[in-house]
Amino acid sequence: MTLTEKLNILMDERGMTRGTLAERTGIPYNTIVGFYTKGYRNMKLSTLKRIGAFFGISLDILCDDTCTLDGREQSRTVRQYQTLNRANQAVVDLLVDSLAQLQQPESAQAAHDAPAAQEAQAADGGQTAYIREFLSPAAAGSASPVLNEDYVLAIRTPDIPAAADYAVRIAGNSMEPFIHDGARVYVSRTNDLAAGDVGIFFVDGDMKCKQFFRDDAGNVRLLSLNRACRDTDMYIPASSGITVFCFGRVLLERRPPQPKC
Repeated sequence: MTLTEKLNILMDERGMTRGTLAERTGIPYNTIVGFYTKGYRNMKLSTLKRIGAFFGISLDILCDDTCTLDGREQSRTVRQYQTLNRANQAVVDLLVDSLAQLQQPESAQAAHDAPAAQEAQAADGGQTAYIREFLSPAAAGSASPVLNEDYVLAIRTPDIPAAADYAVRIAGNSMEPFIHDGARVYVSRTNDLAAGDVGIFFVDGDMKCKQFFRDDAGNVRLLSLNRACRDTDMYIPASSGITVFCFGRVLLERRPPQPKC
């Protein structure tokens, strides 16, 4: 059974069209149509992964023409994932990817990042180093490196901290005067923050740029440095069951003082 035959069955099961599939997965409509008109042998691995994740089937079943869809099973997690809109699926994708990267040994992480680095350097014969700058729009006081595709490659100039793994634009004034509206900040990908560090956090479905504090009982406070925006502070009790995931520490020249309540 060919890949397009499987796609037809999978879409029919969900009452989807090619246009709906494009909208839900973020794959361009013309790309999906091209699978049928031009063939799919040169399809990007990232596209295959996205289709497989969306329908909850493994790549070996999706790509192997000797395999059918008979007997496949979907986990509860996959079924729930499929009910999410594309924006929320993108948050889940990034969360899973970031967790996987944090668990990788240093050598494995280097291998993981190598293809992107090689691609970035290919334009000028490998003489220039680059850094990813995420451009996803953010709510006031938030940072949203949500979609893996939503970035540009910026030249890594001498003024960029050596520890920076990526950059992100901050929208809003809740972190004034240390981080201005529209500022580019550089982030070290780590979840090991000290009290008073500023980080990029995923909390209950939202991405936030806040100052971090955690007490001995495990209660977390994420504070806005601009006290005129204190209504955007977050207090997450350890007993709440809410997961606070850190995507990295914002690299500032100095650690900001703790805001007065």
